[in-house]
Amino acid sequence: MAAAGAADHWQAHARQWSLIGGPLRPGEDDLAIMRTILGPEPGLGLLLGVTPELTVLSERLVAVERDAAMIERHWAPRGSGQSVRQGDWLELPLARDSVDFAVGDGSLNMLCHAAGYARLFAQLHSCLRDQATLALRVFTAPDRPETPDQVADAAMRGAIGSFHAFKWRLAMALVAQAGEPNIAVSDIRAAFDRLLPERGMLAARAGWPRADIDTIDAYCGSSAVYSFPTLAQLRASIPAAYQELGVFHGSYELAQCCPIVALRLHK
Repeated sequence: MAAAGAADHWQAHARQWSLIGGPLRPGEDDLAIMRTILGPEPGLGLLLGVTPELTVLSERLVAVERDAAMIERHWAPRGSGQSVRQGDWLELPLARDSVDFAVGDGSLNMLCHAAGYARLFAQLHSCLRDQATLALRVFTAPDRPETPDQVADAAMRGAIGSFHAFKWRLAMALVAQAGEPNIAVSDIRAAFDRLLPERGMLAARAGWPRADIDTIDAYCGSSAVYSFPTLAQLRASIPAAYQELGVFHGSYELAQCCPIVALRLHK
């Protein structure tokens, strides 16, 4: 389970989930792509987390989420065929060869690259059946990175549509600057405070609600670590047993950095 600082981070995240918007949450583009990947009768699925939007993908679904606050606040089953289990994705509480597909939204980004990715794919290999399909939306850093200063300048020019897109662009710029995909979320908050200390001015210049900007305070003092690999780094971390079926993008802001990766497991 998570350390205290990480647990506090997810409890804060659960409280402010209603303020989080795209591209951090999946939209209709993403759902349409995932439906196409999975097909009309996907079977019994594993949902990594309790992302409410993804429960429409199958009437038969088992969600696994380690944080009790996220389950309490955001698990909303659409029928008796959907259930939730509290557990760690790196120790999935599912029987071997028991599910037909897996979906997740930003799930890999919540793990450390590349060790956490390897452990998750090993767990999925155990619980997924042969020929199972995976549809994972992953936030990937661009091949041509921005600098943190460039992201801040774009925000102050009103050139970024939402604070949520800004936050991911800043995080991706920071990992590019550091030269490695993993970043402590507290470092994202520290960089934001350093670059854009006047939140009122930022809200006015960028056109963002102040409440959206203040969601970054969930990162204060957190020990959680996110990862933002490039697409090449992501592909290099996927084991050979998983065949890539395609990489698909929506049409919303920052969609080019939010690909849905379709995989098929061959055992």
